Amino acid sequence: MIYEPCVILKPEMCQIADSARVDSFVKIEGGQGVIIGDCVHVGSFCHINIGGGRVVIGEHAAMGSGAKILGGSNTEGGLSMSAASPAELQHIERSTITQIDDFAFLATNSVVLPGVHVGRGAILAAGGVATKDIPPWQIWGGVPARFIRHRQGTNVKGVDL
Repeated sequence: MIYEPCVILKPEMCQIADSARVDSFVKIEGGQGVIIGDCVHVGSFCHINIGGGRVVIGEHAAMGSGAKILGGSNTEGGLSMSAASPAELQHIERSTITQIDDFAFLATNSVVLPGVHVGRGAILAAGGVATKDIPPWQIWGGVPARFIRHRQGTNVKGVDL
């Protein structure tokens, strides 16, 4: 279910599961590929695959309002960091994959940088910036994000922690 308005650039590069929910005012950049798994919820004002790399969001993951996932970035190696500048003046690095695993949660206004892997069931707290991988079932927050504590176990039968 995709609520309008929603901007999807290069839709041919995007796979969004039928059971996923994408709220209004979301922008998804197809880039080198975006996969959004079953039962994923993408809150309003989220931006997925800034920079156009490759992003995979696993099943039952969620993004709070305003969360952002970068798949690439303009770097200081070019003369200009403006996406409007000619390509020969820019130096863009795209990640092979930015991965958000099953049951992970990116809270409101959190940011995941290119190439970062957010593990199964992990949480990135509101406003946190993930500059490195977050292990499964851990809660991280801050700028840059750091370990806060382990996530409590689940009472859901059939879910392997």
